[in-house]
Amino acid sequence: MTKSLLFIPLLIAFCVLAGCGTDGPHVRNDEAQAAFSEVLDLYNDRLSLVDEATALARPYLPTGSSVLADVTSARSSVAALHATPEFVDAPALFARFDVAQRQLTDAMSQLMVACESVHRLSATPRFRQLQAHLATSAGRIATARDRYDSAARRYNASLRNFPFNLAQAVHADADKPTFSVRDGSPVHRRPRTDFGALRGSLRV
Repeated sequence: MTKSLLFIPLLIAFCVLAGCGTDGPHVRNDEAQAAFSEVLDLYNDRLSLVDEATALARPYLPTGSSVLADVTSARSSVAALHATPEFVDAPALFARFDVAQRQLTDAMSQLMVACESVHRLSATPRFRQLQAHLATSAGRIATARDRYDSAARRYNASLRNFPFNLAQAVHADADKPTFSVRDGSPVHRRPRTDFGALRGSLRV
């Protein structure tokens, strides 16, 4: 009877200890999913800019232009994924999403370069406005991706705390994936020469 009475406090103490910090991973999980939802929203918003760029460029580029075809194909690949916040728990889908988005960025970069070579198009206010919107979108996406990566790392770190490190030892794939490669900007700005400064430097 005495041993049983001693066992009860030990059992209670273990349960209390095991429950310490149980909110940690759950809270961090919510943070990671919320951060990835922001990434998704910004990428979805960018699709309207992709569509605008395609419509704007089509009348000026040759029929059957490969850059237009590449953008259309890349956009279709992104749409076919039907990405959701649950992708943070599916590393393979997360990786496909990341690759598809970066491929769309690359395709858009080539499209914008092709558009810049057509003076009738690149000189229009609408094109300049589109460039500005794409640059702003790229900046917001980069910030949101960094914010998600930070949230994912905090979640992964929380799994190393007792008692979650025991489960982590069994389920080593429980970590949230992160963006391994930076997604660039689809806007390329040509270097400009400051001829005033150049003339000044040539004076004797």
